[in-house]
Amino acid sequence: MEKSAVKKNTRIFKYTKKIIAVFLFAFAAFLVINVIWFFLSKRGGYSVFPIDKGWQIKFQGRTYSNVSLDDKRFINLDSKKNDVITMKKKIDIVSKQNFQNRLTLRVYSRLSSLRVSVIEPGGKEELLYYYGYDSDNYRTKDFLGSGYHFIQLPQRNYGVTLKIMEMASEDGAIVSLPEVQITPSNNTMENFVQERSVGTFISLFLILAGAVLTCAASGLCFVDPGFVDLALIGLFSGTSGMWSFCSMKSIELFTQDIRVDSLVELLSLYIFSIPLLALVLRTFKKISAFYKISFSLSILLDASLFIAAIICQRLYIANVNVFLLPFHLIILFDVIVLELMSIKYWRKSSLSGKFFEGSVIVIIAATLAYLIYFYFSKTNGMGPNILERIIIPLELITMVVLILIGYVLRLYEKRYNYEERAKLRALAYHDDLTGLSNRNSGEETLSALDSVNEDYLIINMDLNFLKKTNDKFGHAGGDLYLKTFGKILRNVFSDAGIICRMGGDEFMVVYDKNIMDEGLLEERFERMKNLERQTSASLPINITVDAAYGYAYSDELKDASGEDIYRLADQRMYQMKFESRKGRGEC
Repeated sequence: MEKSAVKKNTRIFKYTKKIIAVFLFAFAAFLVINVIWFFLSKRGGYSVFPIDKGWQIKFQGRTYSNVSLDDKRFINLDSKKNDVITMKKKIDIVSKQNFQNRLTLRVYSRLSSLRVSVIEPGGKEELLYYYGYDSDNYRTKDFLGSGYHFIQLPQRNYGVTLKIMEMASEDGAIVSLPEVQITPSNNTMENFVQERSVGTFISLFLILAGAVLTCAASGLCFVDPGFVDLALIGLFSGTSGMWSFCSMKSIELFTQDIRVDSLVELLSLYIFSIPLLALVLRTFKKISAFYKISFSLSILLDASLFIAAIICQRLYIANVNVFLLPFHLIILFDVIVLELMSIKYWRKSSLSGKFFEGSVIVIIAATLAYLIYFYFSKTNGMGPNILERIIIPLELITMVVLILIGYVLRLYEKRYNYEERAKLRALAYHDDLTGLSNRNSGEETLSALDSVNEDYLIINMDLNFLKKTNDKFGHAGGDLYLKTFGKILRNVFSDAGIICRMGGDEFMVVYDKNIMDEGLLEERFERMKNLERQTSASLPINITVDAAYGYAYSDELKDASGEDIYRLADQRMYQMKFESRKGRGEC
């Protein structure tokens, strides 16, 4: 059993090393590509035209002139559903680029509809873009999400007035003036990427690494269930990376369906704690019932919330974002329980456990930073900030790396423990002199036979002349006799279930009856006797190798235990020994 455990752990370790090697190679490749791209793109440079001042704002029946986008009067706005904030500003951008290249307006909206138009000096208004509105009126759709809108301005735009209308799709949707930016069209996405290059690189890596780890480990789970932990790490990496990627709006590099992007962001947020908590339960199996119940309950609640969010959104019962508050309460509870567990078990943890608990500290920091920002930031309408673009992605990859290190160290520890136990077991069940199993192993085998449904065979053997050999040649001669007979047994009964030295000059062999019938058994005994004679003639000292034997099948006695069959074989062995002595005239 120990041998199979060692082989199992060795197999897991071998495959894991290959998977981790792929993980590290992918990380290095992504890092090199990101650095090269960063410096090449930086060299080109880009322009951002300042339009943060001089706005006319109309909100809740009041009009404000010459407003800056960071005006404190428009921070933490108390907006209601269908409230409209209207922003106007005359475009007075004059540059060579303005005439040689189209300009692109970038606007961030939070759970709101958006209409963008330009008003010519003569008063004619031209609609450029709308999102969340029906084409002919101002009614909003159900769930709009949050994200960036990229609107190309007309070729001739100097002197026109830019008009932006944002309508709240629910209470509290508009919390501040939106982020607004104008750049040359050919630099728009370059600007967008450079602002979040670090976070984008990390999030993409987490997604791809998570996919590799999950797919590879999931396939290997059929080979060995020990790969479930690695699959959970992959799921956590992939889902947390996807949430971060969507949260900083880097997903808009690939798709600008803001509604779908926001759905993916929220659903990945709701689910990514599940594999992490499952991993905690599998890693810390000796924690108290309180922690096990707490984490199991959280997994159940998170899964229920995830399913409920999908169903409610699909059936138009409630928007997916209304589940944020219960999710935040669950995750806050998880953080508190994780911290209590970490404090309680830190000193008792192994090195691998300490790495995992180190990731718990990072989890706590990331969660608290996220919750504080979400509930206390007064500029949510200004788009993702440095917390979402850099700090949280760095915390996430730190967590994944620490968990992976802890996982690999845990494999090392298991492998070492298995090997040490195997060595101790070998010492406890191995006879050093003959190389056979010892009495402990034999007695354990006899006990195990009581629960075996198949018929079996027990052979009991006892050496002749061992005392005479010891008297004549000393213990060295006796040891040689025992070693020699042990080699003969391994040669003749190599396919036996067990061959053991029961003590002194007594040996036992156990077979499945289906393998060894009486006809084949007699052939083996004849071969053993031939080897005894051949070996006796070739030994350096005059030792006669000879053994008496007796055997019994389990079906000879009704409801017999292993000990009963062993005693029956022992009686027959002594009968043969008596007849052998009688034949030599010793009786």
